[in-house]
Amino acid sequence: MEKVVQVLEEGYQILSGAATQMGEASSNIQTTNSAAADFDGDEDIDLEDMGEYGSPLMGMADSVMSDIMSYQVGPQTPVEQIQAFKAAITWSEPFIQCLLAFHAVVIIAAIALTKKGGIYTRMGFMIFLAIIVRLAERLNIMGNSRWKEFATQNYFDRSGIFMGIMLCAPILCVCFVMLFAMLREANNLLVDVKSMKIKAQQEEQKKKKSKEEKKLRKKKD
Repeated sequence: MEKVVQVLEEGYQILSGAATQMGEASSNIQTTNSAAADFDGDEDIDLEDMGEYGSPLMGMADSVMSDIMSYQVGPQTPVEQIQAFKAAITWSEPFIQCLLAFHAVVIIAAIALTKKGGIYTRMGFMIFLAIIVRLAERLNIMGNSRWKEFATQNYFDRSGIFMGIMLCAPILCVCFVMLFAMLREANNLLVDVKSMKIKAQQEEQKKKKSKEEKKLRKKKD
C-alpha cells in the first residue's frame, strides 16, 4: 500500500506539472495565432495537426495507472486460485445447493449400480451422464441468459469455467470410476475363466491317468 501511495503522489505531481506546462503551451499558442494572422496564407500554422500527437496528460495518466495496476497482483498459485474460486461462489444459495444435491444423488446411484446393477443398467447410466456433459455448453448459454431467475449472480461465463468445474468434472469422475470398476470386473472374470479351464484340464488329465492305470491293472490280472 505504501508503494501505491507513493505512485499516486508521483502521478499527482506529474499531472500538476503537466497542467502548468499545458497552460503555458496554450498561452504560447495564442501568441503564435496572433502572430500568424500577420503572415501570408502560405505561412499559416495548422494547429489541428498538433492533435495528432495527443495530449501529454493522457500518456502520463496511462503510465500512472499501469504502475498502480502492477502492484495489484491476482492469484498466482493453484491454491490461491482454488481459494478465489471458493470465495466467488455463494454456497448458501438454493441453486448451488441443488447442484450439490444432484451430484450426491449421482454418486449414490453410481455406487448402488456398481455393486448390484447389471452391465446394461450401468452402461445406460453412464450414457445418461455423458449426455448431460455433452449438453453442458447449451446449458451454459441458457444459464447466461436466465441466471436472474434462479441465482444471485451470473456464474455462466463464455469460457464455461463454472460449468466445467461444478457440473462436468464430478460427472466425468463418476463415469471414470464406474468404467474402472467394469474393467476390473472384466479382468476378474477372465481370471476366473482361465482358472476354471486349468481346473478342467487337470481333471481331464486325472481321469486319463486313472483310466490308464485301470487298463494296466486289467492286463496284469
